[in-house]
Amino acid sequence: MQKANATSAGSAAKGFLIPLVVIAVMAGGVAMAVYRAAVPQPPQASYSEIAPVEATVGASLAIDREEAELGEMTVEEVASATFRLKNTGTQPVEFSQVRTSCMCTFAKIALPDGNSPEFNMAMHNDATANTWKGVLAPGEEALVTVTYKPSLMPVEGSVARNVKFATTDPQNPVVELGVHATVKGGATG
Repeated sequence: MQKANATSAGSAAKGFLIPLVVIAVMAGGVAMAVYRAAVPQPPQASYSEIAPVEATVGASLAIDREEAELGEMTVEEVASATFRLKNTGTQPVEFSQVRTSCMCTFAKIALPDGNSPEFNMAMHNDATANTWKGVLAPGEEALVTVTYKPSLMPVEGSVARNVKFATTDPQNPVVELGVHATVKGGATG
C-alpha cells in the first residue's frame, strides 16, 4: 500500500511541476521582452544594408559606368576594373559605408587628396575602413578600383560582384558598382 501511495504522490508532483515549469518559462520570456523594451539596445551592425546619410543640396555625382566586364579568367587570376566618378555639383560629395559583396572582392577609392583604405565586406573590414569618409569637391574626380580574386572564394562560371557605398548626392544616395567575370576551371566547390 505504501508503494501505491508513493507512486501516486510522485505522479501528483509531476502533474503539478510541469505546469509550474511552463509558467516560469513564459514569465521569463515576458521579463526579457519588458527588459528589451525598457533598456535601449545598441544598434546591430548591418553588413549588407547602407544606412541613409543626410543629402547635400547641390552635391551631384556623375558616374562613367555602373558595370564592368572582366572577361574570362581562371580561379588563380586577379582582375580589376576602374570606375570614374566626378562631382558635377556646386557642393562637396561625401562617400561613406564602403563595402563589397564578397570576401573575394576588394575596392579602393583614389581621391585628389589621397587614397582610401582597402575595403572588403563590412564584417571583414577593420575599424578604419568601416568608419572612413572621403570628400570630393566640386569639379574633382575620383577613381574607384574594384578587384576580384576568385581564389579566395572559388566558383566556376558566371560571377557578378559589387561594391556599394553611401553618398550625400540626393540623386545617388547609394552607389553600386559591379564587375562580372566568367571563371574557368579550378573550382574546388
